[in-house]
Amino acid sequence: MASSPARVGDLEINQNLHVQRQTWILQRIGWGGMALIVLAALSGVFGSGPLARTEATDDQQTFRLLYDRFGRYEGELVLQLVLSPEATETDRVTVEIDRPYWTSHAVEQIIPEPLLSSIGVNGFRYTFEIHSPSIPAVIVFRLRPKYLGALDGRILINDVGPLRFNQFMFP
Repeated sequence: MASSPARVGDLEINQNLHVQRQTWILQRIGWGGMALIVLAALSGVFGSGPLARTEATDDQQTFRLLYDRFGRYEGELVLQLVLSPEATETDRVTVEIDRPYWTSHAVEQIIPEPLLSSIGVNGFRYTFEIHSPSIPAVIVFRLRPKYLGALDGRILINDVGPLRFNQFMFP
C-alpha cells in the first residue's frame, strides 16, 4: 500500500515504518537460520566434525560400535565393531544385525571375511574366526545406505546385547 510522500530531513520519500519493521524482523530470522546451518555444518551434522562420529557400548562392556551418526544416501558408511577380550574367549564370534537395518544398506565389504553367514528370523548372522582368543578384535562393515531419513539398528555379539544405535541419512 503506497503512502503519500513524506518529508524526512531534506528528502521527500514514501515510507511505511510498519512494513519496514516486519522486513527487519524477517531478515533477522533469516540470518539466525543461516547461522544455525553454518554451526550445524561445522559441528559435523553434514559431514565430518565432532558430532559426525560416535560410539556405543553394550551393557556388559563386551563390545563397542564406532559409527557415523549422519551419512549420505549412496555414500560410504563404516561400522566398526571393537570386541573386548571377553567377547573373543572362544575361537569364533557370532555377530547378528537386525533385518530392517541391514536390508536398508548394500554391503560393500566385511573385514575380516566371515567364516559363515546366514539369515535368521531376527536378522543376519555372521560367524568370524578368531585367530588370537582373549585378545581384542575389530570387525569392519563397509556399507552403502539405500534409504533416507532416520533408522535404528540393533547388534548382538554371541547372543549378548542388543546394542541399539541410530543414524540419519541425508540425500
